[in-house]
Amino acid sequence: MTRPRVVRRGGAEIRYDRSDRPRIAAGTVEEATFGLGWSVAHHRREQMDLICRRIHGRLAEVAGPAALPGDRWQRRLNLAEVARRCFTLLPAGQRDLVEAFTAGVNDAAGDATGHRRWSPVDSIAVAQLLFQELASDGSELRMVEVMRRTLPADVVDFLLPEQDEFETDVDGGRPAPHPPAPPLARLRELIGQAEPRDGQPLVVTDQRPVGSNAWAASHAGTAVLASDTHLTLTNPSLWYAATIALPDTTVTGVTIPGLPVIVSGTNQHVAWGFTRLPGDVVDLYDAGPADPRDAAAVGGPGTPRRETIAVRGGPDEVLEVRDSPCGPIVGELAGRAVAFRSTLTDPRALDFGLVGMYGAITVADGVAVLTDSGLPPVNAVLADRDGGVAWTVGGRFPARSQRGPRGFSPPGEGVEWIPADRLPRVVDPASGFVVSCNNGTAAARSSGVAWNFFGGQRARRVAERLRAVGAATESVAARLQLDVRAELYTYYRDLALRHLPVGDAPEPLPTLRDEITRWTGTADRDEYGLAVLVVFRELLREELFAALTAPCRRYDPDFTYCYHGHESALRGLLDALPDGLVPPHWRTPRRFVVGQLLLARAVVAGRVGHERPARWGEVNLLARSPLGAVATPDPVVELSGCAETVCVAQPDFGAAMRLVVDPARPERGLLTLPGSPAGTGPQEQAAVLRWATGATDPLLGGGRTRRPAGTGHPVGSPGTRPGLLRRLGALLRRPGDPGRPLPGGPGGPG
Repeated sequence: MTRPRVVRRGGAEIRYDRSDRPRIAAGTVEEATFGLGWSVAHHRREQMDLICRRIHGRLAEVAGPAALPGDRWQRRLNLAEVARRCFTLLPAGQRDLVEAFTAGVNDAAGDATGHRRWSPVDSIAVAQLLFQELASDGSELRMVEVMRRTLPADVVDFLLPEQDEFETDVDGGRPAPHPPAPPLARLRELIGQAEPRDGQPLVVTDQRPVGSNAWAASHAGTAVLASDTHLTLTNPSLWYAATIALPDTTVTGVTIPGLPVIVSGTNQHVAWGFTRLPGDVVDLYDAGPADPRDAAAVGGPGTPRRETIAVRGGPDEVLEVRDSPCGPIVGELAGRAVAFRSTLTDPRALDFGLVGMYGAITVADGVAVLTDSGLPPVNAVLADRDGGVAWTVGGRFPARSQRGPRGFSPPGEGVEWIPADRLPRVVDPASGFVVSCNNGTAAARSSGVAWNFFGGQRARRVAERLRAVGAATESVAARLQLDVRAELYTYYRDLALRHLPVGDAPEPLPTLRDEITRWTGTADRDEYGLAVLVVFRELLREELFAALTAPCRRYDPDFTYCYHGHESALRGLLDALPDGLVPPHWRTPRRFVVGQLLLARAVVAGRVGHERPARWGEVNLLARSPLGAVATPDPVVELSGCAETVCVAQPDFGAAMRLVVDPARPERGLLTLPGSPAGTGPQEQAAVLRWATGATDPLLGGGRTRRPAGTGHPVGSPGTRPGLLRRLGALLRRPGDPGRPLPGGPGGPG
C-alpha cells in the first residue's frame, strides 16, 4: 500500500518526507502526541507489541519455548504490576499525554490489523525496556559480595581499581590515575594454585559499553551536540525519527516506538542526548534460607506467588515465585535466598517528565528538567543556541551509606533517593566542551550515583580531537563519530612483538609476527592483525582473572568477573608476569604469551574459514537481530570500528542512532539510523547500507547527504560462518541473552 503523504487525524496533521519520516503539526502537545502515536503505530505496531511481550514476560506466547528463560525472569520481577502502579502515580498532565498517545495508536490500528488494543500500561512497558537495557541486573553486586567473602582485601582492591589509565573527566581533563599496587605475594599464591581451564565456563563477562558517546562543544558563540547511542542492532531499528511542530516550538529527534515523547533531539533552542550511566540503582539482599521449608520455620523469606506462562506450541508453564519485603527472590548464594530491588521495580522511579525538554530555552533549563525526570540512569549532554554546554545525570538514584564497589545491601538501604538539586552537573566548563562515553568521572563518582564505569579510552579520544580541531561544526562532529583509532590495542601489539621470536622460527610464528606488525593502529575493516589482537586480549584476560578468582568460583559456581574498568588491573598483571604471575602450566612469560597468540590465531581462522592473515572486516560482519534475540545476517556488510573505538561497531551491536546538531541551525543537522521508519522493504536495506558505510541523512528530512567515511563498505560473501568457537561467541554475546547468569542464581534474563 502506498502511504499517503499527508494524514489528518485527532487534531494533528502528519506529513511524510521522501525518507518517510513524519512531521506532526498540532495546536496542543496532546494533539501532537496523538499524531505521534498514530504515525509510529502505522510503521511499527508489531515491534511495539513484541517489546511489551518481552518486558512483561509474555513473549513465549508467540515465540514458543525458546523465549521461556526471558519470560521467567520478567515474571519474577513482576514488571506488569509495576507498570500498572506506575501509571496511577503519574502526574495528571503526563497521564493525559500517555492517553493521547494511546488513542492515536488505536486509531491507526482500527479493526483491520488484528492487533489487540494498546493501553497506557503498554507505553509504561516500553519505558521499562529502556530501564532494563540501560540499568544493571545486579551482577556486579553479587560479584563484589563473593570476592569480599573469598579473596584477601588487597587482591579485591587490586581487581576493582577506582580509575583506569584512560580516565577522562567531563571537561576533558586527565586526572592522574592511582591504581593500587599489585599485592605480588598474594597474587603469586593464587596464580600458583591455578588449574587448566579446559571445558570450564567463562569467568570474565565483558558487557558491551551500552549507552554510547555524547559530547557538546562550544566555539565562537555557537555549540554543536553529537550523540550516538550504542545498542543491539535490531531489525527493525529500535529508534524512530519524528518532528513535532507546536505553535511555540518545534521538536525534532528520535523516540522508541511506544513512548509518548521525543527522547533525544532538539527544540531549536536546546539539543540533548544521552549515554548510559552505570548507575548504582540496584540492591541485592540476603533474604534468609533458600529452602522454602527452612524459610517457613524462621518466618521468611516472603510470600509465594504463582505465574502461569502461556507457551506457543507447548503446555503452559507454572512458575513459583517468592516475594520478600526487599523484593522478589531471584536466586540464591551459599544456601541463602537473594532478593532484588531496583529503580526498574519501583513504580515511583519512572515518569515522562522528559516532555519538559520541549520548552527548555537554555542548558540550565534542560538540566533542571532532566535531573527531575523519571529516567533510567543516564548521562545527559546538552547544548544551546547561545553556545552553552552542560552535562548532568538523569534518573532516580538511591542515597547510599557506601560509595564505590559494594556487595549485598543491609535491610532498608536503597529506599530514599538523592534529591534532584544534589545530583551532579557541569555547566560551561573552561575547556569549552563536555564529553561522556560511559566512562568514570570525578563528578559522577564523588556524588555516589555510579561506580562500575566503563573504560575512558573513547572519552579520551574524543577530548583529544576536540582540543585539536578547536571548532564546533557539524562536519567535524560527524567525522569524529566515525573515528576508528584503536589505541587500547597498541599495548597488546607491543606485548606480542616483545615475546614473538625474531629471525628463524617455525611457522606459523613468522607469519603471525608479520600479521601483527602490519596493524597500523585502527579498527578499519581493511586492517590486518587487529582480529588476532582482540582475541589475544580476551584470552589473556580470561586466563589470568580465572586463576585469581578460582576461590570465588568454588564458593559460587555462577561467579563471573564483570568489572568494566579492569584494563589497568589486567595490564598490571601482564607487566608482572616475570615476577611469578605466569600460570604454572605455561612455565615462562614467553610460553604463556605466545601460547595465547597461537590460540587467538586459531580462533580467528575458525571464524573466517582460512589460515591466511585475516582482515578485521572478515570478522566484523553486520548481523542484526530480530526481536533483539537471535542474530540473522543482512546482505553481507563489513564494519569498521570495535568496542574500544569512538565508532563502536560489532556484528549485532553499534550506533543505533547518530545525531549531530547545532540548535541554532537545525537545518544543517544530521540524523542517521540503521533502518527506515517502516523497518521493511528496499528502503530498509538502503538505509542500513547508508548507515554502515558512514553516510549521513539530514535531521529535518528531505534530501540526503553522503559523507564518505572509509568505514563499513559492503562486500560479497563469505557471510557469517558456523562453528564459531565458544570464546569468540562469548565476546559477541549481548547482555541479557539467555545463558547469562542471573544476579541471584543460575539461568538468565531475556
